[in-house]
Amino acid sequence: MKTVYFVRHGESESNISDFWIDDNIGLTKKGIGQAKYIALRCEKLLIDIIISSTLQRAKETSKLIKDKINKPLEYSNLFAERKWPSGQLGLRKDEPKSDQIKKMMWDNFSLSKFRYSDEENFSDLKKE
Repeated sequence: MKTVYFVRHGESESNISDFWIDDNIGLTKKGIGQAKYIALRCEKLLIDIIISSTLQRAKETSKLIKDKINKPLEYSNLFAERKWPSGQLGLRKDEPKSDQIKKMMWDNFSLSKFRYSDEENFSDLKKE
């Protein structure tokens, strides 16, 4: 039987920003430190392969782990997060319009034809 370990990426610029920014952004200095720390912990585990999301922050995290444990690294879109609407980009995360967009998306997520703008909805995700 195989054991699967899930590791979330280190802190990214989009995690700490007050604004909605491009989701495919790299790690912060703190995030690099977090990734190095988890890489040290991974040295103690029996790992055959690393499979990572294709998003930049996940690639950076997984590469630091790979460099530490010297195991094969593959990338898969199956671990990418769903695409949020580009209409949110540049908005403050705490401003009312941003909250309205998020609420509208969650309230209508299961409706196959609903889109606020260009985000992925539940129907899109089922196709993957």
